[in-house]
Amino acid sequence: MADDKKLILLQNNYSVAYTEGDNGQCFVSESEYKKANEDTRNPKEIAESLKNKFYDTFLKKHYKHLVVLTAAGTSLDNGDKSGKTRSELWIECQTEIDAFKEKIADFGNKKFYNDKDIESLLSYVILFEKLDESQKTEIETLRQALENKIKELCTLELDNSAPHKDFINKITARKNNDARVQLFTTNYDTLFEQAANKAGFVLIDGFSFTQPREFAGKWFDFDIVNREKTRLKQEESFISKVLHLYKLHGSLNWTKTKDKICQKDNAESPLIIYPASAKYESSYEQPYFEMMSRFQQALRKEETLLIVIGFGFQDKHIKNVIAEAVEQNPSFQLLIVNYNSNGSISSDNLDEFFTDKENMKVKRNVNIVFDKFKDFTDKYPENQTYIIKDKENETV
Repeated sequence: MADDKKLILLQNNYSVAYTEGDNGQCFVSESEYKKANEDTRNPKEIAESLKNKFYDTFLKKHYKHLVVLTAAGTSLDNGDKSGKTRSELWIECQTEIDAFKEKIADFGNKKFYNDKDIESLLSYVILFEKLDESQKTEIETLRQALENKIKELCTLELDNSAPHKDFINKITARKNNDARVQLFTTNYDTLFEQAANKAGFVLIDGFSFTQPREFAGKWFDFDIVNREKTRLKQEESFISKVLHLYKLHGSLNWTKTKDKICQKDNAESPLIIYPASAKYESSYEQPYFEMMSRFQQALRKEETLLIVIGFGFQDKHIKNVIAEAVEQNPSFQLLIVNYNSNGSISSDNLDEFFTDKENMKVKRNVNIVFDKFKDFTDKYPENQTYIIKDKENETV
């Protein structure tokens, strides 16, 4: 595909792209789109309309299981209170990062420093801390200062313009006897929890319903049903507005005391996996192991759609689980919502999902769209039959 083409929809046997400028064109599966003489839309508008048509058909299909994976990209769409990308984290944490220069020789010339790679930096610091006993305490203090800054930057308040509330309302608009939607996220922030609270949702999140809320994997197996309707129909009748939430890398409102993991607002030492290579090892500890196990189980079920939003596929342990489902689950469908500053779908970190990366050919059950989280939410087809309305007759 030519470099100047903006690719915005990619499937195994179908694609939509366009070029800009006076001689701009819209392309469908590499062929020029022939528009009618009375069609006054520009190539981008035509391409967007074709993408919207895909949303309207693909997302209105009935999937037995709907699973969503979100990451940092969804927190960027939070108005003026947005989250940070990894490069933005580096900029915001520059003072804490440069503090290591006084303790670690040649620190400013390391590859991770020149690349502004905060994950590799933390990985290096953790290893240095273990190997240099003479500076262990000082390095640990500096590392904790950096981690506290990251925690501070990830502490977000849901903005009124954020799409999180609309998004969970739309994806959960399903029949009462359909399987619950499972929302997995690598984000530490509580934007989805805040949105769920504002929208009147009950979260099944692995924590008990008693205070203090303590973590145990068994709580994911509990649900809320209408007992009367369940008896009459002899089948489970789930009540509306319940969402299963799994936080793969922990949360700012989790804390560990002795052998218990609890939820606590403004936790001084939140239980989260910081962006370092050690996060792969940490994923084998509780509660992260439970979350990853549930993710793997979810993708092995038949007729499952996984929607991935704002995730850069840099976490190999998560990417491997998705790649396995693409290969091993014949009824599995993957929809990746891809966004970057180039205005076109990027294949970075997506090798496992292509049959021919050079020619941008994806596997049969892989679908990629170019969109921001907010725009994707706005275009997500609304199932009016199952949307719950509030007193003002508006979507809750």
